[in-house]
Amino acid sequence: MDQDVYNRLGERLNKNPARFPLVAPVLDFLRSIFSEEEALLGADFPLGSHSAEKLSELMGRDLETLRPMLEEMADKGLVFSKDAATGEREYSLTPFMPGLVEFQLMRGAEDSREAQQARLLKKMMDGVEEAVKGLYEMPEKARKVIKPAMRTLTVEQELPLESGVQSYERVALVLEKETSFAAAVCHCRQQAKLTGNPCKVAGAPTHSCLYFGKVADFMIDRGFAGRITKETCFETLKDSEKAGLVHNVNNFQGENIVLCNCCGCCCDFMVKMKKYRGIQMVYPSNFMAVVDGEACIGCGDCLERCQLEAISLDEDMARIAEEYCTGCGNCVTACPSAALSMKRRTDKEPPQRPDFIVGLGV
Repeated sequence: MDQDVYNRLGERLNKNPARFPLVAPVLDFLRSIFSEEEALLGADFPLGSHSAEKLSELMGRDLETLRPMLEEMADKGLVFSKDAATGEREYSLTPFMPGLVEFQLMRGAEDSREAQQARLLKKMMDGVEEAVKGLYEMPEKARKVIKPAMRTLTVEQELPLESGVQSYERVALVLEKETSFAAAVCHCRQQAKLTGNPCKVAGAPTHSCLYFGKVADFMIDRGFAGRITKETCFETLKDSEKAGLVHNVNNFQGENIVLCNCCGCCCDFMVKMKKYRGIQMVYPSNFMAVVDGEACIGCGDCLERCQLEAISLDEDMARIAEEYCTGCGNCVTACPSAALSMKRRTDKEPPQRPDFIVGLGV
Protein backbone atom coordinates (compact mmCIF):
# COMPACT_ATOMS: atom_id res chain seq x y z
CA MET A 1 0.00 0.00 0.00
CA ASP A 2 2.70 2.48 1.07
CA GLN A 3 4.86 1.89 -2.01
CA ASP A 4 1.87 2.16 -4.32
CA VAL A 5 0.77 5.48 -2.78
CA TYR A 6 4.17 7.11 -3.16
CA ASN A 7 4.59 5.79 -6.68
CA ARG A 8 1.23 7.29 -7.59
CA LEU A 9 2.24 10.56 -5.95
CA GLY A 10 5.47 10.58 -7.96
CA GLU A 11 3.55 9.93 -11.17
CA ARG A 12 1.26 12.87 -10.39
CA LEU A 13 4.24 15.14 -9.65
CA ASN A 14 5.79 14.10 -12.96
CA LYS A 15 2.96 15.82 -14.82
CA ASN A 16 4.97 18.99 -14.15
CA PRO A 17 7.76 20.07 -16.53
CA ALA A 18 10.47 18.96 -14.04
CA ARG A 19 10.22 15.16 -13.88
CA PHE A 20 12.17 12.74 -11.69
CA PRO A 21 12.69 9.00 -12.29
CA LEU A 22 10.84 7.21 -9.50
CA VAL A 23 13.87 5.36 -8.19
CA ALA A 24 14.10 4.31 -4.53
CA PRO A 25 15.88 7.49 -3.25
CA VAL A 26 13.15 9.66 -4.82
CA LEU A 27 10.40 7.64 -3.15
CA ASP A 28 12.33 7.80 0.15
CA PHE A 29 12.41 11.59 -0.18
CA LEU A 30 8.66 11.72 -0.77
CA ARG A 31 8.07 9.53 2.30
CA SER A 32 10.14 11.91 4.39
CA ILE A 33 7.93 14.92 3.63
CA PHE A 34 4.47 13.45 2.90
CA SER A 35 2.55 11.41 5.44
CA GLU A 36 0.63 8.55 3.87
CA GLU A 37 -2.60 10.54 4.19
CA GLU A 38 -0.99 13.56 2.50
CA ALA A 39 0.45 11.32 -0.20
CA LEU A 40 -3.02 9.93 -0.92
CA LEU A 41 -4.33 13.46 -1.31
CA GLY A 42 -1.39 14.49 -3.49
CA ALA A 43 -1.69 11.44 -5.73
CA ASP A 44 -5.31 12.30 -6.51
CA PHE A 45 -4.81 16.06 -6.72
CA PRO A 46 -6.41 17.40 -9.92
CA LEU A 47 -4.35 19.50 -12.31
CA GLY A 48 -4.60 23.23 -11.88
CA SER A 49 -5.49 25.52 -9.00
CA HIS A 50 -8.75 24.99 -7.10
CA SER A 51 -10.57 26.24 -4.01
CA ALA A 52 -11.09 23.89 -1.08
CA GLU A 53 -14.78 23.71 -2.01
CA LYS A 54 -13.98 22.65 -5.57
CA LEU A 55 -11.42 20.11 -4.40
CA SER A 56 -13.95 18.68 -1.96
CA GLU A 57 -16.34 18.21 -4.86
CA LEU A 58 -13.76 16.82 -7.30
CA MET A 59 -12.13 14.46 -4.82
CA GLY A 60 -15.18 13.43 -2.82
CA ARG A 61 -13.66 14.58 0.47
CA ASP A 62 -15.31 16.20 3.46
CA LEU A 63 -14.71 19.96 3.29
CA GLU A 64 -14.37 20.40 7.06
CA THR A 65 -11.43 18.00 7.23
CA LEU A 66 -9.97 18.88 3.82
CA ARG A 67 -9.53 22.62 4.40
CA PRO A 68 -7.26 22.39 7.50
CA MET A 69 -5.32 19.58 5.84
CA LEU A 70 -4.62 21.79 2.82
CA GLU A 71 -3.47 24.61 5.07
CA GLU A 72 -1.16 22.29 6.99
CA MET A 73 0.29 20.97 3.72
CA ALA A 74 0.79 24.54 2.52
CA ASP A 75 2.74 25.32 5.69
CA LYS A 76 5.02 22.39 4.78
CA GLY A 77 5.28 23.53 1.15
CA LEU A 78 3.53 20.41 -0.17
CA VAL A 79 0.82 22.46 -1.82
CA PHE A 80 0.96 26.01 -3.14
CA SER A 81 -1.80 28.43 -2.11
CA LYS A 82 -2.81 31.77 -3.53
CA ASP A 83 -5.74 34.11 -3.12
CA ALA A 84 -7.60 34.39 -6.40
CA ALA A 85 -9.20 37.57 -7.74
CA THR A 86 -12.54 36.26 -6.46
CA GLY A 87 -11.21 36.29 -2.92
CA GLU A 88 -11.19 32.52 -2.68
CA ARG A 89 -8.02 30.72 -1.65
CA GLU A 90 -6.88 28.24 -4.26
CA TYR A 91 -4.49 25.34 -3.94
CA SER A 92 -2.25 23.44 -6.36
CA LEU A 93 0.20 20.59 -5.85
CA THR A 94 3.81 21.76 -5.47
CA PRO A 95 6.14 20.22 -8.11
CA PHE A 96 9.48 18.54 -7.48
CA MET A 97 11.36 21.62 -8.76
CA PRO A 98 11.09 24.46 -8.17
CA GLY A 99 9.26 23.55 -4.99
CA LEU A 100 9.52 20.39 -2.90
CA VAL A 101 13.29 20.08 -3.24
CA GLU A 102 14.10 23.72 -2.48
CA PHE A 103 11.61 24.10 0.40
CA GLN A 104 13.45 21.56 2.55
CA LEU A 105 16.48 23.76 3.22
CA MET A 106 15.65 27.36 2.35
CA ARG A 107 14.55 28.27 5.86
CA GLY A 108 18.19 27.95 6.87
CA ALA A 109 17.41 26.36 10.24
CA GLU A 110 20.54 24.17 10.26
CA ASP A 111 18.98 21.94 12.92
CA SER A 112 19.10 18.13 13.04
CA ARG A 113 16.07 17.73 10.79
CA GLU A 114 17.44 20.06 8.14
CA ALA A 115 20.80 18.28 8.24
CA GLN A 116 18.98 14.96 7.80
CA GLN A 117 17.01 16.35 4.85
CA ALA A 118 20.22 17.65 3.29
CA ARG A 119 21.71 14.16 3.38
CA LEU A 120 18.49 12.67 2.02
CA LEU A 121 18.37 15.23 -0.80
CA LYS A 122 21.96 14.51 -1.76
CA LYS A 123 21.24 10.81 -1.83
CA MET A 124 18.17 11.47 -3.98
CA MET A 125 19.98 13.69 -6.48
CA ASP A 126 22.82 11.14 -6.70
CA GLY A 127 20.22 8.45 -7.34
CA VAL A 128 18.53 10.51 -10.05
CA GLU A 129 21.91 11.13 -11.70
CA GLU A 130 22.74 7.43 -11.66
CA ALA A 131 19.35 6.59 -13.18
CA VAL A 132 19.81 8.96 -16.13
CA LYS A 133 23.61 8.82 -16.44
CA GLY A 134 23.34 7.01 -19.77
CA LEU A 135 21.38 9.92 -21.20
CA TYR A 136 23.81 12.51 -19.82
CA GLU A 137 26.66 10.69 -21.56
CA MET A 138 24.94 11.25 -24.92
CA PRO A 139 24.81 15.09 -25.09
CA GLU A 140 23.10 15.34 -28.47
CA LYS A 141 20.30 13.03 -27.39
CA ALA A 142 20.11 14.68 -23.96
CA ARG A 143 19.55 18.10 -25.55
CA LYS A 144 16.47 16.72 -27.32
CA VAL A 145 15.06 15.18 -24.14
CA ILE A 146 15.98 17.69 -21.42
CA LYS A 147 13.99 20.93 -21.61
CA PRO A 148 15.59 23.33 -19.12
CA ALA A 149 13.22 25.36 -16.98
CA MET A 150 15.84 28.10 -16.48
CA ARG A 151 17.87 30.41 -18.70
CA THR A 152 20.89 32.59 -18.02
CA LEU A 153 20.74 36.38 -18.02
CA THR A 154 23.92 38.30 -18.86
CA VAL A 155 25.35 40.79 -16.35
CA GLU A 156 23.56 43.84 -17.69
CA GLN A 157 26.50 46.24 -17.67
CA GLU A 158 28.37 43.87 -20.01
CA LEU A 159 25.67 43.63 -22.67
CA PRO A 160 26.89 44.92 -26.05
CA LEU A 161 25.92 48.49 -26.83
CA GLU A 162 23.40 47.83 -29.56
CA SER A 163 19.83 48.97 -30.04
CA GLY A 164 18.65 45.41 -30.51
CA VAL A 165 19.03 44.27 -26.89
CA GLN A 166 15.55 43.12 -25.88
CA SER A 167 13.78 43.61 -22.56
CA TYR A 168 13.81 39.85 -21.84
CA GLU A 169 17.62 39.94 -22.17
CA ARG A 170 18.07 42.63 -19.52
CA VAL A 171 17.78 41.59 -15.91
CA ALA A 172 16.60 45.06 -14.79
CA LEU A 173 13.70 45.07 -17.23
CA VAL A 174 12.82 41.43 -16.53
CA LEU A 175 12.26 42.31 -12.88
CA GLU A 176 11.15 45.94 -13.19
CA LYS A 177 7.45 45.12 -13.48
CA GLU A 178 7.44 42.88 -10.39
CA THR A 179 5.79 44.26 -7.26
CA SER A 180 6.42 41.51 -4.69
CA PHE A 181 9.92 40.24 -3.84
CA ALA A 182 11.24 37.56 -1.50
CA ALA A 183 14.74 36.29 -0.72
CA ALA A 184 15.49 32.78 0.53
CA VAL A 185 18.55 30.77 1.49
CA CYS A 186 20.07 29.07 -1.56
CA HIS A 187 19.14 25.41 -1.03
CA CYS A 188 22.04 24.21 -3.22
CA ARG A 189 24.68 25.93 -1.12
CA GLN A 190 22.84 24.99 2.08
CA GLN A 191 22.81 21.33 1.07
CA ALA A 192 26.51 21.48 0.21
CA LYS A 193 27.28 23.10 3.55
CA LEU A 194 25.27 20.57 5.58
CA THR A 195 26.80 17.60 3.78
CA GLY A 196 30.39 18.67 4.35
CA ASN A 197 31.25 20.32 1.03
CA PRO A 198 30.63 24.07 1.47
CA CYS A 199 30.57 26.56 -1.39
CA LYS A 200 33.97 27.60 -2.74
CA VAL A 201 32.84 31.04 -3.96
CA ALA A 202 33.94 33.85 -1.64
CA GLY A 203 31.31 36.45 -0.86
CA ALA A 204 28.29 34.58 -2.21
CA PRO A 205 25.16 36.07 -0.59
CA THR A 206 23.38 33.60 1.70
CA HIS A 207 19.87 34.69 0.68
CA SER A 208 20.48 34.68 -3.06
CA CYS A 209 17.37 32.88 -4.35
CA LEU A 210 14.87 35.56 -5.36
CA TYR A 211 11.14 34.93 -5.82
CA PHE A 212 8.41 37.14 -7.22
CA GLY A 213 4.69 37.78 -7.29
CA LYS A 214 2.24 35.28 -5.81
CA VAL A 215 5.04 32.78 -5.25
CA ALA A 216 6.96 35.36 -3.19
CA ASP A 217 3.82 36.10 -1.14
CA PHE A 218 3.26 32.39 -0.49
CA MET A 219 6.84 31.82 0.62
CA ILE A 220 6.78 34.81 2.94
CA ASP A 221 3.42 33.86 4.45
CA ARG A 222 4.57 30.27 5.05
CA GLY A 223 7.98 31.21 6.46
CA PHE A 224 10.20 29.94 3.63
CA ALA A 225 11.56 33.37 2.72
CA GLY A 226 11.69 36.97 3.86
CA ARG A 227 10.12 39.93 2.11
CA ILE A 228 12.54 42.37 0.52
CA THR A 229 12.14 45.58 -1.46
CA LYS A 230 12.88 45.96 -5.14
CA GLU A 231 15.96 47.98 -4.17
CA THR A 232 17.25 45.15 -1.96
CA CYS A 233 16.57 42.71 -4.78
CA PHE A 234 18.86 44.66 -7.10
CA GLU A 235 21.48 44.99 -4.36
CA THR A 236 21.47 41.18 -4.05
CA LEU A 237 21.97 40.92 -7.80
CA LYS A 238 24.95 43.28 -7.59
CA ASP A 239 26.46 41.35 -4.68
CA SER A 240 25.98 38.12 -6.65
CA GLU A 241 27.69 39.63 -9.69
CA LYS A 242 30.57 40.81 -7.50
CA ALA A 243 31.01 37.23 -6.26
CA GLY A 244 30.80 35.89 -9.81
CA LEU A 245 27.48 34.05 -9.51
CA VAL A 246 25.35 33.36 -12.58
CA HIS A 247 21.83 34.84 -12.91
CA ASN A 248 19.41 32.05 -13.92
CA VAL A 249 15.74 32.95 -14.35
CA ASN A 250 12.71 30.87 -15.36
CA ASN A 251 12.68 30.28 -19.09
CA PHE A 252 9.56 32.16 -20.09
CA GLN A 253 8.36 35.71 -20.43
CA GLY A 254 5.59 37.22 -18.38
CA GLU A 255 5.08 36.85 -14.65
CA ASN A 256 8.31 35.53 -13.10
CA ILE A 257 8.70 32.85 -10.45
CA VAL A 258 12.36 32.73 -9.48
CA LEU A 259 15.81 34.10 -10.21
CA CYS A 260 18.68 32.02 -8.81
CA ASN A 261 22.25 33.23 -8.46
CA CYS A 262 24.22 30.06 -9.09
CA CYS A 263 27.74 28.77 -8.57
CA GLY A 264 29.52 25.98 -10.37
CA CYS A 265 30.41 24.08 -7.20
CA CYS A 266 26.95 23.70 -5.62
CA CYS A 267 24.23 24.26 -8.25
CA ASP A 268 23.04 20.81 -9.32
CA PHE A 269 22.40 22.01 -12.88
CA MET A 270 25.79 23.63 -13.35
CA VAL A 271 27.72 20.83 -11.65
CA LYS A 272 26.22 18.39 -14.16
CA MET A 273 26.95 20.71 -17.08
CA LYS A 274 30.63 20.60 -16.09
CA LYS A 275 30.65 16.86 -15.46
CA TYR A 276 28.79 15.84 -18.61
CA ARG A 277 30.14 18.21 -21.22
CA GLY A 278 27.59 19.24 -23.81
CA ILE A 279 24.38 18.66 -21.86
CA GLN A 280 22.19 21.69 -21.32
CA MET A 281 20.52 21.90 -17.91
CA VAL A 282 20.13 25.71 -18.24
CA TYR A 283 19.59 27.55 -21.51
CA PRO A 284 22.45 29.98 -22.27
CA SER A 285 21.80 33.66 -22.76
CA ASN A 286 21.74 35.07 -26.27
CA PHE A 287 25.31 36.29 -25.83
CA MET A 288 28.77 34.79 -25.42
CA ALA A 289 32.17 35.99 -24.31
CA VAL A 290 34.85 36.72 -26.92
CA VAL A 291 38.56 37.46 -26.52
CA ASP A 292 40.59 40.25 -28.07
CA GLY A 293 43.90 38.42 -28.53
CA GLU A 294 45.91 41.60 -28.80
CA ALA A 295 44.60 42.95 -25.50
CA CYS A 296 44.69 39.69 -23.50
CA ILE A 297 47.61 39.55 -21.05
CA GLY A 298 47.07 35.92 -20.04
CA CYS A 299 46.52 36.71 -16.36
CA GLY A 300 43.98 33.91 -15.86
CA ASP A 301 41.52 35.96 -13.81
CA CYS A 302 38.72 34.91 -16.12
CA LEU A 303 39.44 31.21 -15.54
CA GLU A 304 38.78 31.56 -11.82
CA ARG A 305 35.67 33.60 -12.56
CA CYS A 306 33.99 31.13 -14.94
CA GLN A 307 31.50 28.93 -13.06
CA LEU A 308 31.30 26.47 -15.97
CA GLU A 309 35.05 26.14 -16.64
CA ALA A 310 34.51 27.23 -20.24
CA ILE A 311 37.77 29.21 -20.42
CA SER A 312 41.33 27.94 -20.76
CA LEU A 313 44.74 29.50 -21.34
CA ASP A 314 46.52 28.66 -24.59
CA GLU A 315 49.96 30.21 -25.05
CA ASP A 316 49.13 32.85 -22.45
CA MET A 317 45.86 33.83 -24.12
CA ALA A 318 42.34 33.11 -22.91
CA ARG A 319 40.29 30.74 -25.07
CA ILE A 320 36.50 30.50 -24.80
CA ALA A 321 34.81 27.15 -25.43
CA GLU A 322 31.68 28.50 -27.10
CA GLU A 323 29.71 25.29 -26.62
CA TYR A 324 30.17 25.50 -22.83
CA CYS A 325 29.85 29.27 -22.35
CA THR A 326 26.48 30.13 -20.82
CA GLY A 327 26.86 33.83 -21.63
CA CYS A 328 26.71 35.15 -18.07
CA GLY A 329 29.31 37.90 -18.61
CA ASN A 330 31.07 37.46 -15.28
CA CYS A 331 34.44 36.88 -16.92
CA VAL A 332 34.14 40.24 -18.68
CA THR A 333 33.66 42.09 -15.40
CA ALA A 334 36.86 40.52 -14.02
CA CYS A 335 39.15 41.19 -17.00
CA PRO A 336 41.79 43.81 -16.01
CA SER A 337 42.83 44.53 -19.62
CA ALA A 338 39.34 44.83 -21.16
CA ALA A 339 40.25 41.95 -23.49
CA LEU A 340 36.88 40.25 -22.99
CA SER A 341 33.50 41.42 -24.24
CA MET A 342 30.08 40.00 -24.99
CA LYS A 343 28.76 39.46 -28.48
CA ARG A 344 25.37 38.28 -29.67
CA ARG A 345 25.25 34.67 -30.82
CA THR A 346 21.48 34.24 -31.24
CA ASP A 347 18.28 36.22 -30.94
CA LYS A 348 16.21 33.39 -29.48
CA GLU A 349 13.15 34.68 -27.67
CA PRO A 350 11.89 32.80 -24.61
CA PRO A 351 8.28 31.61 -24.84
CA GLN A 352 5.43 33.29 -23.07
CA ARG A 353 4.53 31.86 -19.67
CA PRO A 354 2.56 28.64 -20.27
CA ASP A 355 -1.07 28.68 -19.19
CA PHE A 356 -0.58 25.43 -17.26
CA ILE A 357 1.92 26.99 -14.86
CA VAL A 358 -0.10 27.84 -11.75
CA GLY A 359 2.14 29.31 -9.09
CA LEU A 360 4.94 26.77 -8.87
CA GLY A 361 3.36 23.97 -10.89
CA VAL A 362 0.26 22.45 -12.47
